[in-house]
Amino acid sequence: LLPDGHVLLWSGDDRAGKGHKMVTEALVWNPSSGAWVSAPNSRTDVFCSGHVFLPDGRLLVVGGHIDIDAGLPDVNIFDFGNRRWSKGSAMTAGRWYPSAVTLISGEVLVEGGADEDKAHNTLPEVWQVRGGWRRLTGAARRVSYYPRMFALGDGRAYHAGPGQGTEYVSVTGSGSRSPGPWRPGERDYGSAVMYAPDKILYVGGGDPPTATAQVIDMRQSDPQWQSTGSMAFARTQLNATLLADGTVLATGGTSSPGWNVAAGAVLAPELWDPATGGWTQLAPMSEFRLYHSTALLLPDARVLVAGGG
Repeated sequence: LLPDGHVLLWSGDDRAGKGHKMVTEALVWNPSSGAWVSAPNSRTDVFCSGHVFLPDGRLLVVGGHIDIDAGLPDVNIFDFGNRRWSKGSAMTAGRWYPSAVTLISGEVLVEGGADEDKAHNTLPEVWQVRGGWRRLTGAARRVSYYPRMFALGDGRAYHAGPGQGTEYVSVTGSGSRSPGPWRPGERDYGSAVMYAPDKILYVGGGDPPTATAQVIDMRQSDPQWQSTGSMAFARTQLNATLLADGTVLATGGTSSPGWNVAAGAVLAPELWDPATGGWTQLAPMSEFRLYHSTALLLPDARVLVAGGG
């Protein structure tokens, strides 16, 4: 969602790098009129990248697609004012399925992903406020694809999963890591969202999928993961979207074990209330939404659900 209320989308094709044309198409959609405007990126196939907004409203897109499990070191920046892409300073190595998080300092921490040679990129890097990269050699470690990363009020980042062993990441100096609270249960392809400052909900995921959910309040002196209400449906590859009133909407996913199994697709969204911990079922969607789907809150309070399969 761009600062002007329009939506930027780009396409993806995991056949790129195998004799197929690189995908660079990007579009800006007006939710009010339904109109589309082309905003192609002729530099990089940004499928499987990570992205986050900079403090000035530009979108920082890190990494991209060479092949499955092989990423690019490219940095692309989208300016919503002129709807144009520009190229930023490249990262040290490629990233395919990285995560990026804007910290309270305005800097951006980027972690994870696979490099050009299909090896895990173990070196965290920080995009500085004035541009350019700073390496966190003191925090180098292999992490999962798309780690669930959150900016904390004390300036650190927090890895909530998908593994059970969570971590704090400090970006001071050359960087460092310290253990975070243990979170029971694996939640691969689950969805995590910060629903209030320093409060995180992690829901679904796993194989077989789970309907359970957990919360943590990082403002406490000894924060620990606690169970909250379970959804009516087990889901993996779902999306959790924070709404303007502080509730969280869970959409899509599948209840079937295995990977991306449409037979168990869940059409009914569920709404989580942090005040009660309970979930409410809503009207079903008409299409199933699984791997690579997305859900996005729009300024008029609708939720855009798209892609997947």
